[in-house]
Amino acid sequence: MGGVGEPGRGHAQPGAPLPTFRWEQIRQHNLPGDKWLVIERRVYDISRWAQRHPGGSRLIGHHGAEDATDAFRAFHQDLNFVRKFLQPLLIGELAPEEPSHDGPQDAQLVEDFRALRQAAEDMELFEAKPAFFALLLGHILAMEVLAWLVIYLFGPGWVPSALAALVLATSQAQSWCLQHDLGHTSVFRKSQWNHVAQQFVMGQLKHHAKPNIFHKDPDVTVAPVFLLGESSIEYGKKKRRYLPYNHQHLYFFLIGPPLLTLVNFEVENLAYMLVCMQWTDLLWAASFYSRFLLCYSPFYGLPGALLLFVAVRVLESHWFVWITQMNHIPKEIGHEKHRDWASSQLAATCNVEPSLFIDWFSGHLNFQIEHHLFPTMPRHNYRKVAPLVQALCAKHGLSYEVKPFLTALVDIVGSLKKSGDVWLEAYLHQ
Repeated sequence: MGGVGEPGRGHAQPGAPLPTFRWEQIRQHNLPGDKWLVIERRVYDISRWAQRHPGGSRLIGHHGAEDATDAFRAFHQDLNFVRKFLQPLLIGELAPEEPSHDGPQDAQLVEDFRALRQAAEDMELFEAKPAFFALLLGHILAMEVLAWLVIYLFGPGWVPSALAALVLATSQAQSWCLQHDLGHTSVFRKSQWNHVAQQFVMGQLKHHAKPNIFHKDPDVTVAPVFLLGESSIEYGKKKRRYLPYNHQHLYFFLIGPPLLTLVNFEVENLAYMLVCMQWTDLLWAASFYSRFLLCYSPFYGLPGALLLFVAVRVLESHWFVWITQMNHIPKEIGHEKHRDWASSQLAATCNVEPSLFIDWFSGHLNFQIEHHLFPTMPRHNYRKVAPLVQALCAKHGLSYEVKPFLTALVDIVGSLKKSGDVWLEAYLHQ
């Protein structure tokens, strides 16, 4: 065993004793361009390699100066293959006297969660059913055809147009769910197959690792339009008032969903593709817009087809915001707490009572706890792993929250109002 390492040491040489590091040394390396992390007690310098990380530099950077063992196992299916890429980044290991986790964490909970994951693997719950996802794709394509047939058979009147827009919005929502599955590599064994299929679904049919952590989860990093959790106090203390946040639970309905879909998903995504010269993504996007306009311009003309597109996006945006936020906004939102993997996911997510309709309507995101604990697990297996997760929570006194669907929706409004009231109090009394 080598001596205690010093910051700035080069990568470990093959066959040479590994330097050892203390957590106080590792914590110093969580800066842009200088980032270390720990996996299975080994220390890796990802400073330069992070930009080449297939999942993006932000995702892996979220775990800088932390034990990322459970995140590493959660997001990668073939661990032996991925470890080949880690080997050149190895610079040392934790000193023998150092705990595997930095900070106060329940070692028994970590051990039990890893045993739970192994049990899920033994039950083959990470194996996808091709027929399930084939049916999903089939019913999406059927809805696309149905919407066109409605206009073709009944004409572009108000009633057929409204019906077609509703069907198209439903198709778009289900396409988002399918691309979400592919993005989490939960459909095919090979990541490349998932990536190619996701490009097709997103480009031709459609358009958190750190849930509820500011600057690490885009779903809750919505300031200055909306304030959530600890940001309410921060904005109040700093006398920031860009909008009447004490009324955000009211204007949320008007600007929240459309702003997210039309501005974030359309304008910002297109701008990103142009600035970063993502030509493949641009071609996929062009193919989607071309197909949509070719299908509906003969009935509406170009302005009418664009108006139909906006109507579909607005309808879809409401589905997207309500479904994706019903598990997050009412939960704890704030800055990094450096919890273990299981505790951090359970603190930031909750489930919605399952049914055949809710499972389909939400893309199984009503099982948000299971989805965050096991992001590469095919969603048709969430029901099977849920009892194991409930048993783990009961053993360790952790909250496993399940809400009725309507209650989950109402809680979004209540959480926005609560955050707005907190902002107003801090704004007036600091």
